[in-house]
Amino acid sequence: MLGNHEALWTLWEVSRAGTHAAAAARLGITASAVGQQLKALEQRLGVVLFERVGRRARLTPAGEALVERLREHLPALDAALEEASEAQRAVRGEVSLGGPWPFFRFWLRPRMPAFLERHPELRLSVRFDVPSLLARRLLAGEVDLAIMGLLPEAPGLEVRRIGQEEFVAVAAPAYLGRWGTPRSAREFAAHRFIAFDSDLAMLAPWWRAAFGPKEPLPEQVVCRIANLDEMLALVEAGAGLAVLPDYLVEAAVREGRVVTLAPESGRRSLRRPRGTLWLAWRRAAAPTARFLAVRDWLLEG
Repeated sequence: MLGNHEALWTLWEVSRAGTHAAAAARLGITASAVGQQLKALEQRLGVVLFERVGRRARLTPAGEALVERLREHLPALDAALEEASEAQRAVRGEVSLGGPWPFFRFWLRPRMPAFLERHPELRLSVRFDVPSLLARRLLAGEVDLAIMGLLPEAPGLEVRRIGQEEFVAVAAPAYLGRWGTPRSAREFAAHRFIAFDSDLAMLAPWWRAAFGPKEPLPEQVVCRIANLDEMLALVEAGAGLAVLPDYLVEAAVREGRVVTLAPESGRRSLRRPRGTLWLAWRRAAAPTARFLAVRDWLLEG
């Protein structure tokens, strides 16, 4: 192994250009640097590669043999390097994105057509999962970017806040007609709840904002399900109460399929129950043009 690929490129350029000065102009270096590289290469090989004929440099038989072998490989290598460089600079190829389905439907879908039209060679691969699985998939390299409703604590991830969503408690009119409309913490705690997954996402922050951090969370969680659409469907069917993002229940409230529940006012904080949405990616992710384009688009949103 020669260990000096730059000198081989210089040899190749001099063989094509005919003079050190012309090769130097192509390479963006000085003619003196060209001469030094070729001299070092000759010393390393132990052979003379060029001989001077007037102002031109002519290959020796050993130089011609080496250039002939370079002719077989260097153009293809040059094209491969240029292709790799272009792939780094161009918004082209696939970027995988994960997140919650309802949020994507209401927030991402309306923005996606214009973005894809702006980058016609970009391909998005979208998958839906809960935050814990998305964090694992990010670290494993299965997704490039993920939107999550819970702050991931993995040290290998970079995280930025991209927005907030407001939570509301809802129930079906028929359910309330049978069990009554709750107002106080005690009355709410007596009802049946449908919650998202095992960490009571949405329900817990809504409860604390409504009744304060010291009030125990409700115990009657009759169904835990990691799908917001199914939660809303169960509420409409009268299975219980649920806390959901306001944008998800907007149509159901407007059409009278569910109603929002307002806890009674008291000494508690007037803060609105909200959840933070985070964009996460691997710290070691390659900063390709396609990755940066999608990441910056999401951060701008």
